[in-house]
Amino acid sequence: ENSGDGNYFKAGAYTQANCDRSSPCSGDNYGEVEIYDLNVTHGDGDEDGGGDDDEQNPDPNPGSTVDVSDSDELADAFDAAQAGDRIVLADGAYEISGMSGKHGTEDEPITVVAANRGEAEINDGQLEIEDSSYVTFEGLTWTNSDTLKITSSNNVRLTRNHFRLTEEESLKWVLIGGADSHHNRIDHNLFEEKHELGNFITIDGSETEQSQHDRIDHNHFRNIGPRAENEMEAIRVGQSAISESDGHTLIEHNLFEECDGDPEIISVKSNNNTVRYNTFRASQGTVTQRHGNEGQFYGNFFLGEGKEGTGGIRIYGQDHTIYNNHFEGLTGSGYDAALQIDGGNVDTSGALSEHFRVYRATVVNNTFVNNTSNIEIGANYDLAPVDTVIADNLVVGSEGKLFNELMTPENMTYAGNIAWPTGSATVGVSEPDSAIMTADPLLSGEGPVQHIGADSPAIDAGTGDHAFVTDDIDGQPRTGTADIGADEHSSSTITRTPLNASDVGPDAE
Repeated sequence: ENSGDGNYFKAGAYTQANCDRSSPCSGDNYGEVEIYDLNVTHGDGDEDGGGDDDEQNPDPNPGSTVDVSDSDELADAFDAAQAGDRIVLADGAYEISGMSGKHGTEDEPITVVAANRGEAEINDGQLEIEDSSYVTFEGLTWTNSDTLKITSSNNVRLTRNHFRLTEEESLKWVLIGGADSHHNRIDHNLFEEKHELGNFITIDGSETEQSQHDRIDHNHFRNIGPRAENEMEAIRVGQSAISESDGHTLIEHNLFEECDGDPEIISVKSNNNTVRYNTFRASQGTVTQRHGNEGQFYGNFFLGEGKEGTGGIRIYGQDHTIYNNHFEGLTGSGYDAALQIDGGNVDTSGALSEHFRVYRATVVNNTFVNNTSNIEIGANYDLAPVDTVIADNLVVGSEGKLFNELMTPENMTYAGNIAWPTGSATVGVSEPDSAIMTADPLLSGEGPVQHIGADSPAIDAGTGDHAFVTDDIDGQPRTGTADIGADEHSSSTITRTPLNASDVGPDAE
């Protein structure tokens, strides 16, 4: 009998009995080895040799289920963790420690999970996941008072957790950073009740480059505030010092409610990031492209619900694309306008902390309904936007200028827009009907979002110049010439609507 790690069994016959070495060559010219009463097992394989190939040849390093019920057992499980391990926390309170140099695989991640979702509470200690990959933390309640750090790691996932950290001073709750950090995911979590400076989620990186290809999705962010001048965003992506690097961050399908902490609900400070399919309800401030270029913002619902200071999107920098967004009932203006294509205080070069001039922004197929201020151009600073395209947008309002040029833009293009000023509102700029048509779009619908009616002049009236607009804010396909605004009048199935609490967070499907 022999057992242990790294053993193998080999059998064969070396008799020189083959036709190259023996003559005459015949059917009797062979060697034979008989093996009997042999039993070979690997781990938890099938000892009798039955079953399919997977059972006869199991993974030589299978993961284990490790049940823990106190902080010491949790620390031991972290130290011993290997690919495929499932560390299961019994109900109760735990002090947590760090995890370094631990690597799962795509098929066999290391998973740290509550036995019963929300009933295992991290109330002390600090978790830093460092130099690790394919590690998942699931279903835990976090009430400790230290930042959860993901450092120089990839494919780390935080899912179906409840974050309500204990704050006595400025505190970032989740921080992704370090060199070679990429493809981390934060999804289906609840973040709530943040009242000190710091962000719910911060994505940084190394000294020269932001963490790459991280995804933040299906989370519920609520109750951050009161309003601060700076450093209290729900999410910050990048920072000034590394804002010239690419992020490729994807922020999608999240719900933001009463997120009032910072003038920037989401602050984007790097290149090539996407904010899409999110819902913002009664949240003061805007989604802001503060630094960086080539941002994409589409398919978002901004619903002010009459709350003071609620806004939409504000941009600086170059080559941003804004389309298929719905802005309704927003009360902010200036920095907090429904859409602020702002002025800059530096042009194409300058200190990275400054406000860079807007070049080549593309703003198409958005809908604005009953906002205090809708599309503003150049509310702040001295350098007017350059080469902006504003096309196929639908703007309805009862006050102010629907298109409000606070400074004269350079080489601005208007095309295919509809404006419907009511009450004391005016169109705001003098353009031919082909650029801004004054017409009632015949909006209808109950609830927070209005859509165009069957006889709307917006139907099939767009310019047709924007091939990237392939569907509408509801997920319905654009057919023929795209309708003006974020909505395509269609009988196709609606696949996206404004998000509610049941659509996101730990218990959502």
